Amino acid sequence: MRKRSKNACMTIKDLTPQSEWEVELSGEDHAWLESIARLEPEQFLLTDQPPHRQSKNKPMFEPILDRDLHGWRTGRYIGEIHHQGRTLHIKPRLEIDTIADWLSAIHNVQIVPEAADRSHGNQSLIIQLAAALWRAVIAQAGSHSLAKQKIRRSTTGLQIKGNLDGAATSRLRATGYPGVVSTMKQNTLVSPTNAAIVAADRVLNSKMGNPMWRGQRISDQLGHLRKAVGANPKLPSRARLSRVRYTPITMKWREAAELSHRIASNRLLKHTAKSSATYGLLIDVAELWERFVLHCAAEATAENVVHGTADSLRQHLLHSEVVPVKGMGRLYPDVLIGPSPDHASARAVIDAKYKPLVDPRGVDREDLYQLHAYSQSFRSTKALLAYPMIEASPSSPELNGPWSSPGGAQLEFLRLPIRREECITFLRSWFRSDED
Repeated sequence: MRKRSKNACMTIKDLTPQSEWEVELSGEDHAWLESIARLEPEQFLLTDQPPHRQSKNKPMFEPILDRDLHGWRTGRYIGEIHHQGRTLHIKPRLEIDTIADWLSAIHNVQIVPEAADRSHGNQSLIIQLAAALWRAVIAQAGSHSLAKQKIRRSTTGLQIKGNLDGAATSRLRATGYPGVVSTMKQNTLVSPTNAAIVAADRVLNSKMGNPMWRGQRISDQLGHLRKAVGANPKLPSRARLSRVRYTPITMKWREAAELSHRIASNRLLKHTAKSSATYGLLIDVAELWERFVLHCAAEATAENVVHGTADSLRQHLLHSEVVPVKGMGRLYPDVLIGPSPDHASARAVIDAKYKPLVDPRGVDREDLYQLHAYSQSFRSTKALLAYPMIEASPSSPELNGPWSSPGGAQLEFLRLPIRREECITFLRSWFRSDED
């Protein structure tokens, strides 16, 4: 290990124990990391998922850092935290191109434009990730139409244009004017949604060194939005954004607006001056891994695949014999394959775990119990804990599997490939393994 001055930035990787860090920690370092561990990750988290979808029944916000008998350990977040005049960088263990590939698969768009330079220059890690996430959401939202908003305009004259406004016309006639007041609905790009998007684009563009970072399609769309709301619009409040109404076609723009607001209002992205204030930006890689596994599962089978969110499932571990509608212990596996119409059962369940699967750690006890509960409650014949392929050496849960539960289900603990096509092929084989 090398020693480091107090004021230097500390750079580590996610899912990495302290024993693998490249720096030797002093007493002051430990105290500083302890203060970061007490911070609430929610205030720094950048996600394209609206708050109402982040409702799975599991620890919502795990600590940025955790400490056990073996020292500090990073977890599911990557990004930057500025705290007490110092900076903590948490880099992706699987490299930024892997994270970009996951985002591309999740959103079905190309995260890095073909004309863009993949060298990244001197951009900070978090700028690259924020720009990649924003590009993905904007590209998906704009695949059908721009975020137009209907407004009602009133006109006064001798002809009716649209619908007659009887009350306003009566007041006008009372003044002696012989005309009428009519109203009509018009589509406009002048809206809080587009103001937030242009504001976020302005912040990201000031940080990106490559002028082609958006891609041609998004650049063309941003040109139309700037003409409508201006090149430097005032960032709307969250309250104004929440009042915007969307059609089924433009619903994706709500997620784009919420993500844009987080970006445009984030201090880390707007300021470069060092200070003792606490600010930062984090991305939850465990959430991305879960959604990547969901995407690959849906591509690997013709059966119905359901994301186990609180909005889609109402399953419980226990049911009251006195009041049958009462349940205890909500169960939300990440992926259900071949669920019944009421989601009370499924042919297979998958739960994604963004953790290393290696000995001596192996499968965490709580994860083992969780998977067994899923297989029993959903009466599944197959259940899988899906880990990312990080370490090259196999571990005993993989070598000795599959495992049989007392209820007759087949449980497996496997590391999935981190590339889209390889992961789909792997899961396709896993789905068919009980059919041979």
